[in-house]
Amino acid sequence: MAKSTTPKSITDWTAVAQNTVGESDTEDVNANYGSLLFIQAFLDSTTAHTGTEFIVQVSNNTSGDEDWYDLCRFTGLVGTANSEAITNNPLSAGATTITVADTGGRYETAPMAHWIAIEDGTLANSELVLQKGYTTDTNITIVDGTTNEHAQTTVMYDIADVWTIFIPPEAYRIRVVVNNTYDVDGSTLNYKVGISELTSIS
Repeated sequence: MAKSTTPKSITDWTAVAQNTVGESDTEDVNANYGSLLFIQAFLDSTTAHTGTEFIVQVSNNTSGDEDWYDLCRFTGLVGTANSEAITNNPLSAGATTITVADTGGRYETAPMAHWIAIEDGTLANSELVLQKGYTTDTNITIVDGTTNEHAQTTVMYDIADVWTIFIPPEAYRIRVVVNNTYDVDGSTLNYKVGISELTSIS
């Protein structure tokens, strides 16, 4: 038995202001035998944040906005992010060692194998990387090499989350609502949404 799976982006990196609600693009999943939805997000300020609510919604209708239903709700991005500027000049694509002047915050205190964000000057070139170690006030090391090159002084943030959600084949359309009013005086953030669609089985 063979299957055909199609990966695609639904919404690339998008900013959500403090105390606002964001909404991803809508994806038609009616033809899929099943789908996996992928959400990445990170705080991009050092303002204390009690969390952002993410709402994955599905519709049983081909169009319109009266038939959205919550598939799941969850809260993430809790804490006060630490910002650190990259000192590599530049940080090359494929690099696994990121040099910094300071390794405070969760770069040192969190258990390793946690996500951190690189917020590129071109937002679409931002990325999450998985930290695996550090040398105090010198560098951090990551599991996989960076996807993109990043200029010197590009800023990293140490509060980032990722989620994978199964979308049942009964769903017709899906979208993600990002409720950043959960903390009315919290942080700004960026998020992106992708999907892997099982489109055929033979």
